[in-house]
Amino acid sequence: MTQQKRTGLFLSVLLLAGVCNVFTRTKIPFLNTLMFCLNFLLCAGLLLYWMQSVRARLLPTKARGYIVAAVVLMLGYLILRIFKYRIVSDAVIPARYAVYAYWMPQLLIPALFCMTCIRVRRGDQERGNEALLLIPACLLALLVLINDLHRLVYRPAVELTRFRVATGSYSLGPGFFLLYVWMVLASACGIILLLREAGRRVVRAVLSLLGMILLWLALVLLCILVFERRNLPCPFHVPEIHIFCMLGFIELCIRNRLIPSNDNYAGFFSLLDLPVLITSRALTPVYASSLPVEATREQLTDSLSAPVALNGDERLSGMELRAGYAFWVEDESALHRERRRLAEAAELLSEENDLIAVENKLKEKQAQLEAQNRVYDRIAAALYPTQARVEALLAAAAPGTEGFQSALALCCVLNAYSKRKSNLLLLSEETLPKRNRELFLALQESASALKYCGVKAAAVGGEYSALPLSAVHALYDAFEAVLETWLPRMKRMTVSLTDDGLRLAAETEGEPPLPETVLPVERRWDEGYTFLRIRARTGDGAV
Repeated sequence: MTQQKRTGLFLSVLLLAGVCNVFTRTKIPFLNTLMFCLNFLLCAGLLLYWMQSVRARLLPTKARGYIVAAVVLMLGYLILRIFKYRIVSDAVIPARYAVYAYWMPQLLIPALFCMTCIRVRRGDQERGNEALLLIPACLLALLVLINDLHRLVYRPAVELTRFRVATGSYSLGPGFFLLYVWMVLASACGIILLLREAGRRVVRAVLSLLGMILLWLALVLLCILVFERRNLPCPFHVPEIHIFCMLGFIELCIRNRLIPSNDNYAGFFSLLDLPVLITSRALTPVYASSLPVEATREQLTDSLSAPVALNGDERLSGMELRAGYAFWVEDESALHRERRRLAEAAELLSEENDLIAVENKLKEKQAQLEAQNRVYDRIAAALYPTQARVEALLAAAAPGTEGFQSALALCCVLNAYSKRKSNLLLLSEETLPKRNRELFLALQESASALKYCGVKAAAVGGEYSALPLSAVHALYDAFEAVLETWLPRMKRMTVSLTDDGLRLAAETEGEPPLPETVLPVERRWDEGYTFLRIRARTGDGAV
């Protein structure tokens, strides 16, 4: 049933209740009682129907709880009115306390209405203490109930034993006006809050609420000034006007979305382009979208615990709701395509990474080879003159000739120098230890090669030195230059390491000349012996 049809049916039943109320003033007692009962049943049925619709349409918020509580009090309002005017009209004490109790819903309903408006204004997520409004309402209701003690609301003009709050038997106290001030103030504050909230959202909502307020006031004035003053049959009494106009006011708030609701879910779901299904507890479909959820009962049940794959690209999921279950189908085809694309991209990246790793290894090997080639080129360039001399000596010397043996001996000395020089060239300042034997080993091997030339030579003394690699090269080159220059005149020779260089002592024929060296050389000759000192450090210790 559409919203317009439900509204029309509600108003039709309400008008029927008003017609029944008109016929309660006939001269036929049975008809009066029947019409009165029909009027009450129709009004109570409308209240219960609207309360149930509110519970079904509104989301479970505090505002819904306040509205439902107000409707329950409205129903009590009608029951107390019947009790007051139809049942205990002649009994003194029940009639008096029926009037007192009649004030309770009149005081609490405006408080609940104002609390609802405050909650609509704040929203359900924001914390608030609007429930404190029930404190003054309950205190005022208690003030009425104990009126016999203080008589601030009704002041009896007769004895209390005969006082049943009949017209003319009392005067009004200040408490009576306080009750009306509270009711008007609470209702007015709620209406103002709703109008301000409606103004922030939809202007049409303000106009509809103002129209309902004007209709409310018009019906109350019409009932009081026309029907009651002229004693005419009235379709609705003032309490009923207050009740149903307040219902209409809240209904307008719901329809204008001032109060969150789930109204028109069926229409909402029918327009969805997603496969969604809401069922009852028995898995009976209640709301369904335009795209159906094609699943068996077993699949629906299984999806409540874990998603179920309907086919390769669709996944069924479910969850429990307050009064049933919700099911929806997700199309994962795009996700699967992206996963396949990512897998292909990952595979391609893996292949590229493998190629890059191989390329890096090749580059590393190439760099190592280039570094080795540079070292070898440096060694070849440094030893080329020596190797050229060796080749020239070997080419000039012929076996069996007089100078063949001396040429071979000189080649051995030069080869020993080439071997040790190449070892030194393979080193670097970083790979050379701080204290090392490299220079001593080179001197030792060169001295050992001199035996082929008939020279007794040896490297003696300490083996370790802390000279840098550049100083080691310079000292060994200077030593080799001296060795080659003195070789024709030298008979014996010793060489040793010092802190600043080399010390050399040789037995020679005469005083041999000194070759040109990159390092300073000190020489002393004494009766066939030559003493040399080759320094790699200056006097202040610098290399």
